[in-house]
Amino acid sequence: MTAVRRLAAGGLASLLALAVTLPAYAATKPSKPTRPAAPAPARPTAILPPLVFQLSPVKVNPTVLPNVMILGQHLTPGTTVQVGGRPATTIQVPDANHLLMKLPENLAQGTYSVAVTNEAGTTLASDALVIDDPSLHPSTMMMLVGGGLLLLLLLVMRLARTPGLA
Repeated sequence: MTAVRRLAAGGLASLLALAVTLPAYAATKPSKPTRPAAPAPARPTAILPPLVFQLSPVKVNPTVLPNVMILGQHLTPGTTVQVGGRPATTIQVPDANHLLMKLPENLAQGTYSVAVTNEAGTTLASDALVIDDPSLHPSTMMMLVGGGLLLLLLLVMRLARTPGLA
């Protein structure tokens, strides 16, 4: 029975609050909907020369990873890249801060400067791109095969030392 009384008291309090606030709410006039202001005409933005902050990665094996990401500013879809004076292929410019490029074909081992050019000018990257010769290092597959042979040799030697097998 007390639950019913509490429920009735709560309902009565809600009705009383509604009765008190309803006249004050009805006295206010609804505001007229306003038209949105016409958008301001877009001002043409000045294109600035590119800035290059980082090359990622700096050391590249072109047969394994032929793409390099340039992190900077003011990179546009019309931005071109040259690696050691040879044009690289711009693959993607997702925004004004990132550019993905493909290295030129047949780059020899060595260190190359990277020049980035857009409509406003050219900038040299502070990092030099290092091309690593793939023939001087063993491939990942060769490393795995060598590790597997060493593991097999270790197991054979361990079995040879087992007393029950000799």
